[in-house]
Amino acid sequence: MIHRLHVRIYLTTLLSLLAVVVVTALLWGLITQRMMESQHESLAAALAGRTLPPPGAARDMVTAGLHGYLSQQVAGLELRDRDGALIGSAGTLAGGSAEGTGAHGTLSLHRIQLRDGRTLLIELRPGRMRFHWHSLVIVVWIALGVAVATYPLARRLTRRLEALAGTVDRFGGGDLAVRADAGGRDEVSVLAQSFNRMADRVASLLQAHRRLLANASHELRSPLARIRMALELHGGAADAQWLEGVRRDCAEIDAQIEEILLASKLETVQTRPAAEPLDLAALVAEECARLLVPFELEPAPLRGDARLLRRLLRNLLDNALKHGGGEVQARVSIAADGARVLQVGDRGPGIAAADRERVFEPFYRPAGARETGSGWGLGLALVRQIAEHHGGSVACLAREGGGCVFEVRLPERAAPATA
Repeated sequence: MIHRLHVRIYLTTLLSLLAVVVVTALLWGLITQRMMESQHESLAAALAGRTLPPPGAARDMVTAGLHGYLSQQVAGLELRDRDGALIGSAGTLAGGSAEGTGAHGTLSLHRIQLRDGRTLLIELRPGRMRFHWHSLVIVVWIALGVAVATYPLARRLTRRLEALAGTVDRFGGGDLAVRADAGGRDEVSVLAQSFNRMADRVASLLQAHRRLLANASHELRSPLARIRMALELHGGAADAQWLEGVRRDCAEIDAQIEEILLASKLETVQTRPAAEPLDLAALVAEECARLLVPFELEPAPLRGDARLLRRLLRNLLDNALKHGGGEVQARVSIAADGARVLQVGDRGPGIAAADRERVFEPFYRPAGARETGSGWGLGLALVRQIAEHHGGSVACLAREGGGCVFEVRLPERAAPATA
């Protein structure tokens, strides 16, 4: 069994050429035969139209007259009366006195009925078969030349496919940095470009997961260490303050685990969010009332996932209350382009311009920050993921008078960004 692709392509080309040669030979032979028959019929009609010895002429006279018609194309003639009796002949008829008109070997026999009732049999020699075979040989040589020239072309095409297959094998073996050669403009180049995009996506996902696991394990150690230390300090005597601290630490662990699971789901599952009708202003009013945060609203209907948008809003409000110095305010408006704009501002120390983009990275902690109280964990990273999941965006801006503003822009209808 042949498994090499270039051999299969080459054999397919050879079979196609063979089919072309065979069909060409058959058509050429048929056309040549038709042309010869037409010429022979024209020649026979011309001979029959000449002056033949009249009826009743002597046999010798008839034979002598027929001999005058013999030529390179006319092999033999016979003249018969109404009853089929031989009147005279010239040359030799390979078909004898066979009835009808037909072919005998390389000769063709024609039977012509004359007006006076007599029958003229004419046998003609073909004169164009040599040209036909010479032309067919030329076609065969052309086919051989094409077959020889096709092999390197087929090999070059499949060599690129083999190189791409080798790249895929290396990537599957763990070499995540390898990329395919995407040169050219054909289908192989498109396939190589698609593989490179997939490889970039897979590599970024794996890197993000490794970073997430490393940061999560580091962040989870802090509340666990506090719980362990509290247990060691208090021994068997548990008071209300100690229990409350343990509850807070457990709640922090639970919240971090929930955020890790949600972040992983949003990052790996490229699905369209639920497109249920809701009012962003109503969500903001509910959450701000729960946390006693002042707000300024205008109706902002849109279609999206209420559960995810509520998580986005809670994370922004919790972050502002944690770092914003107690002066937190929320605002909902509609931009000129129709986008729904959510702003959550605070009067905290603000965020340096160099860190305003990095605060959306998972578990980002500014240089010199302590183990607790100064990191952003997964909260803002989830805000960006949820916004992009709805086809929107989020930015950290400086607030006039001090502090910062987190601004989320969402389209009216959810449209997840492509990976």
